[in-house]
Amino acid sequence: MLKRDGNTMEAAATGVDANAPAIPAQPSSTVVVPFDAKAASQELLTLARVDRIICVDDWYAEREDDGEDVFAALADGLLQMADLQKIAETIPSLEVDEDSSTPLELVADEVRKVWGNLNQVERAQIRSAVDGGFDSDPLESSPEEDEPAAANLRELLADSREFITLSLSSWREQRSALLIDGKSTLILFDRDFSREGASEDAGEREIAVLLHDAPENWRIGLLTHTVADADAEIEVWKALAKKFDADSSRFLVIAKGHLAVSQVGFPRMLKLTLLAPALERMQQSLAVAVKGTWGEAISKVGDIDPYTLEAALNGDRLTDGTWGPETLLRIATAFTQDSVRAKLRADENVHNSNRIVTKLSRVKLPNSPDPDRVRRELAEIERLEYFESSDHLTQLHFPLEVGDVFCFQKFIDKPHSFELAKGGKSGAEKEDDSAARVPRQDGAENYMILLAQPCDLAVRHNGKRNNDLEFVRLAPLKRPVNGRVIAQPGGGNATSFDLPFFFSESGGGVEVRLSQQQYVPLTALDMCVLNDQGAGWLSSDQAMPDHVLPNWQERFNILRSWVVKKVAAYKAMQPHRIAGKGADQITAALTCTVASPALQSLISIETSTVFYGVKRVGRLREPYRSALLSRMSQRDSRDAFDPSLIDKGDA
Repeated sequence: MLKRDGNTMEAAATGVDANAPAIPAQPSSTVVVPFDAKAASQELLTLARVDRIICVDDWYAEREDDGEDVFAALADGLLQMADLQKIAETIPSLEVDEDSSTPLELVADEVRKVWGNLNQVERAQIRSAVDGGFDSDPLESSPEEDEPAAANLRELLADSREFITLSLSSWREQRSALLIDGKSTLILFDRDFSREGASEDAGEREIAVLLHDAPENWRIGLLTHTVADADAEIEVWKALAKKFDADSSRFLVIAKGHLAVSQVGFPRMLKLTLLAPALERMQQSLAVAVKGTWGEAISKVGDIDPYTLEAALNGDRLTDGTWGPETLLRIATAFTQDSVRAKLRADENVHNSNRIVTKLSRVKLPNSPDPDRVRRELAEIERLEYFESSDHLTQLHFPLEVGDVFCFQKFIDKPHSFELAKGGKSGAEKEDDSAARVPRQDGAENYMILLAQPCDLAVRHNGKRNNDLEFVRLAPLKRPVNGRVIAQPGGGNATSFDLPFFFSESGGGVEVRLSQQQYVPLTALDMCVLNDQGAGWLSSDQAMPDHVLPNWQERFNILRSWVVKKVAAYKAMQPHRIAGKGADQITAALTCTVASPALQSLISIETSTVFYGVKRVGRLREPYRSALLSRMSQRDSRDAFDPSLIDKGDA
């Protein structure tokens, strides 16, 4: 696209097609349209087939009065003309002369006549005008967000369907009749009904009971002014579901304070309230299908005769790199996947729920006020699809594989000082920690990923590799620069490969810098496989770990013999007598780290141990590791320069 634009500009500059009409500058195609909360709310209610909205709040109980306080305030004659005109806008039959000649008693009498026919919003407008005429506190003592919240609710929800406002006492009187009339209903409860003489959590208790009594086509929300922080509704919702041991899919929490300030956040919570039952039904259907199918799969695995099963587990898979139970899991998974899909396809509840989710998801809403929290939770799930945990790899001593991730750290201890520090201890102290002491590291972590060809990494029956490979390539993993967020794997740069969700805490991604590859001795990485902590060290008297595959048992014996030779050679050179960096250089030469700047090593004469500053911390899963290897191969085979005869500058 950039090249095409450049050619067009160049043609115009050289006079080509000079008679072509000039193209005027085009306005940006991106038009920012203000979000219409009312339209979104109405669309959600229509798609969810909600017939009726019921709002239960003690604010409505206070409005179930005769308005005498308002009439008295009007008769006092302290209102400004602007306030009287606001009242006249609400009551068309009320005429107010601009010269203030209209007797205030007549104004009060006219308001009294129509008061019983006014709705809550109209009464709220009159009260607002009356309150504005006084410097003292408003007539009512209700929380300041209740009135605008109630007005916003009516504005958002009341247009095209039945809208009922009730006090708690009125709800209790009409409850039975409302529950059995068959109407699809969204009911919203206030949390605190103390102004009606009930408890501060009476709304919660009403919801807890209603969850057991309400029909399936009722959705329930809790309106509360006790939630202030962005996205705190979710946390309150979780706490209440646990508190009442209730079906959390049928109710959600909505912050009244947010609704009082702005209408924008309400449609988002309304959408969740309407979606929750459908999502819960889909989750339940999946759980039933998986549970039943796994039982069937295990039964099918049990039906495989020993001869067939032995053939599936035997051979190179067992000796070279596959843990036996992993093969059993592979077989069970093969039995499971198609069966689960078939059960889901045959479940009408799944189709109905999916239709609801699809319809409601089409309503575009503003982002969550805390998108980072949502991203973190989703990243934790998606990260499982990208990376295997180090615990699984370490405890079972899985062989090296393309995509293995290693953490490199520098040693604080130096070769000669490391030995001198230990030499000053008593015999008992030496015996206590001589086999377990690991050199201190500086804590700075640098991550790299293994990029070798898979066949080259395989250890054969004799504990060796067919190609006698000694060094292997790794590429560093770096955080993106300039605030770039990695959301997809791969990326368009030929010299790097994007990996999202690398960091478990933040969900942030990394770039695999293919142009900054380094070679490290394969011995160091092999030690990570054979170490119970996944770390790159091995001692000459170390016992064979449990769960090591047969071929790697042979590899362990070879490496242990190698350690004995390296420690003996290091000891013969008496490194503690060498001034300067002589001990460092001898260590690097013996451990083959001279050409590996990211990898440090130490040799302990006292514990007869070789230490490398590396640890295996995870593994990239398929298909991402194959895609990474493919990107590396493309980079390795690219031309050194463009072989085209036509210079791109002349194109």
